[in-house]
Amino acid sequence: MILPRKFRLAIWSTAFAWAALALVFGLSRPVLAQPSPLADLAELTPGRVKAENALWIENPLSARFNSSNRVVVAEVKGPAVITMVHFAMPEVLKLNRDLLLRMYWDDERNPSVDCPLVDFFCDPAGLRDEVNTALVNKRRGFNAYFPMPFRRSARIELVYDGPVPPGKQLWRIMPCYSYVMYRTRKRLPADTGYFHASWRQESLLLGERDYVALEAKGRGKFVGWNVTVRRPGRNDYPVDENEKFYIDGEGTASVEFQGLEDSFGFSWGFPPTESQFPLTGFYKFFKGAVAYRFFIQDAISFDKSLRVAIGFGAHESPFFRREFSKPGNALQLSSTVYWYQREPHAPLPALPLAAEREPAAEQPLSPLIH
Repeated sequence: MILPRKFRLAIWSTAFAWAALALVFGLSRPVLAQPSPLADLAELTPGRVKAENALWIENPLSARFNSSNRVVVAEVKGPAVITMVHFAMPEVLKLNRDLLLRMYWDDERNPSVDCPLVDFFCDPAGLRDEVNTALVNKRRGFNAYFPMPFRRSARIELVYDGPVPPGKQLWRIMPCYSYVMYRTRKRLPADTGYFHASWRQESLLLGERDYVALEAKGRGKFVGWNVTVRRPGRNDYPVDENEKFYIDGEGTASVEFQGLEDSFGFSWGFPPTESQFPLTGFYKFFKGAVAYRFFIQDAISFDKSLRVAIGFGAHESPFFRREFSKPGNALQLSSTVYWYQREPHAPLPALPLAAEREPAAEQPLSPLIH
């Protein structure tokens, strides 16, 4: 039987997403050698799968926003690997950057994950109804599939720092249910990295200095990010920025993509309509853009440090540095970076207050004068 083309494409897209996830999870056999991305599904996996629930009325008050603006949604003893994290949408079906997602491994004092929940799920500022990628998705709920291993303990918490006090109203506007699934392990390989994610946002004159998305210390690998770019008050924004990865203290980036849209899989600017693939995608963000990319087969490894920055290239047209050094031409960029590394990690930058995390207002500016 010959299937219609749209069904064939859907099957191939699903198979590719499974293959990408298989690479992330580090299966024992190379994916390219397998007859099917689901070939390992029949293997009997050691360990026990368990789940931690929180936020719903069946859970204790201590695990709900009725009594506190900080809720621990899972606290688990290891060794184990978290395989899925789910948050149900709140009753009002809308969230913004007031709510933070934090994760701690092995009783550490500084979180390894610290970012607005919506940005973690490739939905900066919480503007979208749907996100569909290989590792995170959203549609009336948030789901993440990053493997998150730990040896001694894991703690996942939500922190609300907006204006509403704990109580019934806060419960209504927060995620109303969550579960965290994990599989116990007897031990983890010595070279296992811990999952990290960090959010940043800055308004700056990109012609004068680069935007820095990550400064990590230790041994690890960069596995993805989502980035927004906009020029508040204008309908246009540049895509001529380069994405620079400085590995182990190098002065010249050994990985540098020449063009913002190209680094996320597009060309000649972002497309006029949104596009969501398993590993790359784009959609509009106010009058700017948001794009994501997951580095699965090409994760960027580092032994000592990694610095990730966005800025104009050394050999780019001088026009861009000149134009985006002028007062009034500031760009606002934000990013959520995902990576694995050995602990300890360098402390993540402190997040600004909730009001300061919101995108800059769209205020009209005078036309450009060349």
